[in-house]
Amino acid sequence: MKFDELFEHRNLVASKLKDCIRDAGYTKVAFASKADISRPTLDKILNGGIDSKTTFDRHLQKILAVLNLTADDLVFYSTDYQQSVTAVYSKNAPENHNMSDKAKKQVELLFDVIDLCTIYY
Repeated sequence: MKFDELFEHRNLVASKLKDCIRDAGYTKVAFASKADISRPTLDKILNGGIDSKTTFDRHLQKILAVLNLTADDLVFYSTDYQQSVTAVYSKNAPENHNMSDKAKKQVELLFDVIDLCTIYY
């Protein structure tokens, strides 16, 4: 599919983008910042709510560049629920933050729960 045709398929693009962003481990805030677009604009794209082709194309080019995808890669993207996320990107933590021992134990417990969920689901 050509890049110019993506605007006509905004709902498909929105669905695929949600999967790509989630699978890459980004939060919406972190991704919008990395793509240099506003969070409300990202929400409009992810909901298929942008009516201007020029605006849609400009922002989609930024998004695809961050995700390192082509238009065809996006359209044929298939999410793999067995895939594990190795990193989650967020700008909420202070730069030199160190976790307390209690927090480390809680995170380890959380990872154990996640591992159990992958076994049963």
